[in-house]
Amino acid sequence: MGPLFAYFDRIAIINLPERNDRLNSLAAELAGVGLDIRDPKVSIPEAPKPLDANGFRSRGVYGNLLSHLSILEGALADNLESVLILEDDAIFSHAFNKRQFDIAQNLKSYRWDQLFIGHSIWSGLPNPKSGIVRYGGEFFWAHCYAVHRRVLASLIDYIHATIERPAGHSEGAKMYIDAVLNQFRRRTPDLVCLVTSPCLSVQRGSPSSLNSSHWYDRNKLIRPVSTFARTVRDECWRYGLITIKPKKIGRAAPMRSAQVWPTAGAAD
Repeated sequence: MGPLFAYFDRIAIINLPERNDRLNSLAAELAGVGLDIRDPKVSIPEAPKPLDANGFRSRGVYGNLLSHLSILEGALADNLESVLILEDDAIFSHAFNKRQFDIAQNLKSYRWDQLFIGHSIWSGLPNPKSGIVRYGGEFFWAHCYAVHRRVLASLIDYIHATIERPAGHSEGAKMYIDAVLNQFRRRTPDLVCLVTSPCLSVQRGSPSSLNSSHWYDRNKLIRPVSTFARTVRDECWRYGLITIKPKKIGRAAPMRSAQVWPTAGAAD
């Protein structure tokens, strides 16, 4: 098992049973970075399937948030020190294997609360030997991140509060999981949020499981072309030839409070 995966107490995968294709792709992906999906540390909990969207953009968005919440609650109930959450479309760069030992060693030695191996910050970060930067700004994606026991209870409470807030609430409500995590960090400025530098995981190019698919994914004649184009995109990213960013943003978000980690006083 790769040293970074060995560090976490549990690796939880979010996957819909009908998307066995995604699970198979992730299994192959993880095998390439040192994790057998059949390892006892790996958990694939049953995905919640809400009856309605409950005010969220879609049932899929709401169900995805509930999946993250269920995993966090399970980690707290089992008194785990840390849990790594993976969505089934996560892919890893070729730099991941080179970086994971140093990242694991620093996580063992210094205090941290959240670690995002996948994120949308594609430029401007320092590039320290540790492979990790402490970051105080906002970013998208929550397909590959870890949470420490120190913040599990407060994060769980915040997600529950988010679900229960009415539409139009001043702090935001009915949001995607990455937006919820952004709001949680904004409320807890002392939280030690780390991001890998560079980003070591992005989302595989594939039709969304959360919202309606594009017309070219529904067209049987064009679908193979779009699938091939996504595969080429993913491979170019793995080798560092291109950057990939969420469609939610058209330009780089302003850098905020990015600093090399660990720093003096960061020890647990």
